[in-house]
Amino acid sequence: MTRQTAGALQFYAVGLVSYSVLKVLTPAFYAIGKRNTPMVVSFLAIGSNLFLNWLFTFRLGWGHRGLAFSTSLVATINFFLLYGLMWRHTRRLETRRMLAGLGKICAAAVLLALVCWAANYWWLDAWERLPFLEKLCALVVAIAVSATTFFSAAFLLRVDEVREVFDLIRHRFS
Repeated sequence: MTRQTAGALQFYAVGLVSYSVLKVLTPAFYAIGKRNTPMVVSFLAIGSNLFLNWLFTFRLGWGHRGLAFSTSLVATINFFLLYGLMWRHTRRLETRRMLAGLGKICAAAVLLALVCWAANYWWLDAWERLPFLEKLCALVVAIAVSATTFFSAAFLLRVDEVREVFDLIRHRFS
């Protein structure tokens, strides 16, 4: 049961960024008076979701993972359609700047993934044999080291949002 849930979550993770961006992009169309655009794109997404559900779940036999992957793909397609339409309408979305920031965040995320993998390999591998308090301590240390690695890398890579948070904290305590 746990492996099946993990399999579905892996496929849902594919569309996580798209889901997040859609929460910002869709209301932007309402703000510029293009209320019908997200609705029309959503209808197209529903149609492609039905087809992809059938393809991945029944035709390819992926079962519940196919549903998760289909949902993630549809969110990604929905994002690209809305982004393209918004770019066509405004001509000023600063795509290059956004991609540069995304690249920096991905580089920091790779370091985060390496730390998590190392923690899993060295510390958390003996999970079943540890008492509860030692499990809790190992997990807290792994989370702290991972978070420190990610935010330090993002800060050193000059990710604007992370630098703003650091500046806010520094001003708060000085």
